[in-house]
Amino acid sequence: MLETPDNINPDLHPKGQIHLVGHHHAHEQMRQAFFKGAMHPVWLIAGERGIGKATLAYTMAREILEHEVQNPAVVARQIYLGSYPNFLAVEKGVNAEGKALREINVEEGRKVSAFLRQCAAIPGWRVVIIDAVDEMNRNAANALLKILEEPPAKTVFFLITHSLGQVLPTIRSRSCKLQLFPLSDEEIATSLGKSIASEIIPLSQGSIGRAIALQRSGGTKLLDLIIQATGDALKSDWRNAQALSASFDKNNPGYDVMLDLVVWALHRLIILDHLTLPATAGDGKLATLVKRKPMSHWVDVFHRVQEFLKTAQTSYLDRNHILMAIFFIIENPTTGDEFIYERL
Repeated sequence: MLETPDNINPDLHPKGQIHLVGHHHAHEQMRQAFFKGAMHPVWLIAGERGIGKATLAYTMAREILEHEVQNPAVVARQIYLGSYPNFLAVEKGVNAEGKALREINVEEGRKVSAFLRQCAAIPGWRVVIIDAVDEMNRNAANALLKILEEPPAKTVFFLITHSLGQVLPTIRSRSCKLQLFPLSDEEIATSLGKSIASEIIPLSQGSIGRAIALQRSGGTKLLDLIIQATGDALKSDWRNAQALSASFDKNNPGYDVMLDLVVWALHRLIILDHLTLPATAGDGKLATLVKRKPMSHWVDVFHRVQEFLKTAQTSYLDRNHILMAIFFIIENPTTGDEFIYERL
């Protein structure tokens, strides 16, 4: 069991995180706007996954909603439980099997209009968080757009996006954009202290949650296994790829970090010769892979894997099949989806 500092709980949803790591400039920009009476009604918080966008949104939501009440602790608890009457959070739902839906559908999106049609249950501000706005389907996004055209008074929207380009231009144009960047290695090291191995931090891509998940999943040993399976895939030897993929089935909570690490390693292969950044764990072994295929092969693999993942992660393929498909792509990036499915 990984022990983390008292103020860091990686297993909590962002609504339960009481300590915001980094992003102090963005946080202060929001606070200044609110306390000076110049709060923009719509904030579009953009950045990569896992770096604290939702934690920032919930932090600001608490500060706004606690501002006018006498018992802030009760507000914070009710926001966490989803029961505070002046607060609404919209996320992707789950299906009958408990799996996350592919997108935020229009039924979820309509919760926003239903929430705002009612008078505020408690006099004062109302806050809506949508996590993430780029995951809304077209109908849900259009329903939201109608509200944003004339947002109600004393209402603040925090729209989170992992991909700014996927947000409707009309929503972007009505928002105050706030770009967040990955946390620095120093911020992660300072926050996690001795609870995290130093060689893990550069692999975390600026995310505290990913750093902790990596350590739980084996850290640099997991990267070694990925590199070994990648090398074997180049000679159509699937034993290590099959063993690795099988170990990340639906019962393994480290699947997402495993997938992130595979994509990170493939990207690292491409940029390895052009890096001016400090070396990280695995660079030496990755360099040997680079020599086994032309750079055009690795570039094709990287883009093909990203293209495949866009559809595969919402296709209800088993997790181990998605991972195995990536190794098939590593062997031959021109392989089509139909041929991959036949091999799985």
